[in-house]
Amino acid sequence: MSSLENILTFCVNLSREMILSGANLERVHTSIEIICRAYGLKDVSIFLLSTHISLSAYDKEGNYAARQASIKSAGINLERLKNLNQLSYKIADITPSPRLLEKMLERSLETRDYPGWIILTARIVAMSCLCFMFGGGVIDLIPVGIVTALIHFMLLILENTGLDKIVINSLTMFIATIAAIFFVYLGVGKDLAAVIITISMLVIPGIPLVNAARNLLCGRENNGILQIFKIFIETMALGTGIYVALSILKDYVTITGFSAPLATPYLLIILSFIASMSFGVVFRIAPKDLYLAGLGGALTRISLLLLAPANFSRLLYMTISASVAALYAEFWAVKRRQPSTYFTYPSIIPLIPGDLFFYSLTGFFFGDFQRVTSYGTNCLLSLLGLSIGFVLSSTVSHYVRRIRFACSM
Repeated sequence: MSSLENILTFCVNLSREMILSGANLERVHTSIEIICRAYGLKDVSIFLLSTHISLSAYDKEGNYAARQASIKSAGINLERLKNLNQLSYKIADITPSPRLLEKMLERSLETRDYPGWIILTARIVAMSCLCFMFGGGVIDLIPVGIVTALIHFMLLILENTGLDKIVINSLTMFIATIAAIFFVYLGVGKDLAAVIITISMLVIPGIPLVNAARNLLCGRENNGILQIFKIFIETMALGTGIYVALSILKDYVTITGFSAPLATPYLLIILSFIASMSFGVVFRIAPKDLYLAGLGGALTRISLLLLAPANFSRLLYMTISASVAALYAEFWAVKRRQPSTYFTYPSIIPLIPGDLFFYSLTGFFFGDFQRVTSYGTNCLLSLLGLSIGFVLSSTVSHYVRRIRFACSM
C-alpha cells in the first residue's frame, strides 16, 4: 500500500470512529483537512454523511487514490472523541510515517470506560433529577429508577440484535410505558405523566437533533435534511410505543395536564448540575471533566430561570439559553483544544422539551386537540429555539475557525 493510500485509509477510519463517538460533521471535516494539508495532499475531495464517508486526493507526485466507508450506527463516547480529535492535531504537528498511522489510531481508541454498574447508576441519578424537574414527587423516583434500569438493559440487548432504531424505540417505550402504568396503578408512584416523560428522555434523540440543525445551517444542507427526517421518524416511533401502551391500558391511565416543577429555583439549578454531570458519565466524559459538564447544565438552567418569567416568547428565551450553552461549550473547546461537543451535549440537557412532546402526544390520545395545538406548538418552538441558538453560536465559531484555517494556509 502506497503512502497516499495509507493516509487516506487512516483518514477514513479516523472519520468513521469520530462519527461513531458522536462528532459533528464539521469537526470531522476539519480533522481530515488538517491531516491532508500536513502531508501535502492536493485536490482533496471530502464527502461526508452521517452514514457514509468518501475521500480522494492526489499526492505531490501526482498519484491519485480514493477511499470510502459506510457507518451503520453512531453512539456517544466523548472521551474517545476527545482522544481522536487530539490525535488529528498531533499527526498534523509531527507528520509521522504513513505506515504508523493505523497503530496510532488503535492506541487512541483504547480509552478507559466506566464499569457498567456506574453507567447504570448515573442514568438512574440523572433520571431522578429530571423527574423532579418535570413535576414528579419523591415516590415517583421508585418507578423511574426501576424502569430506567429496565430500559438500560433492554437497550444493551436490542442494540446488539441489529434491529433498526425505529423498532428499538417503539419496543423500548412500549414496554417501559406498560411498566410505568403498572407501578403507578399499584401505588408505587403517583404522577404517571412525570414518570413517562422522564424515562422517555433516555431515548429521545435530542443530541442528534442539535447536530442535524448544525449541519443544516453550516453548509451541509443535504445531510441536515436527511438527519432531521430520520430523527422525526425515530421520535414518532418512540411516540407510537407510548401511544399503543396507553391505548391497551387506557382504563388504568389518568393524565391531567402539565405538572409544574415542585423544586425551588435553587434546587432546580442543583438538580441540573447533577443531571448534566450524570449524563457526562453516560456520554463517557473523563472523571476530571465531569464538573464542567455539570456547570454547563447549571448555567443553562440559570439562563432559563432568568428569561422564562420575563414575558419573552418561548422561541426567544430558548434561543438565548441555547446560545449560552453553546458559547460555554465553545469557550472550553478553544481553551482545552477539544471538540465543542465534549461540553455541549451535557449542557443542553435542561433544554430538551420531553414534557411538551409527551403532553402533545397524550392530547392526541385523549382527543383533546386544543392540548395538541398548545403543547405541540410550544414543543416545536422549543426545538426551533434550541436549534437556532445553538447554531447561531456554533456557526460564528465555525466560520472563525474556517477563516483562521484559510489564513494559515
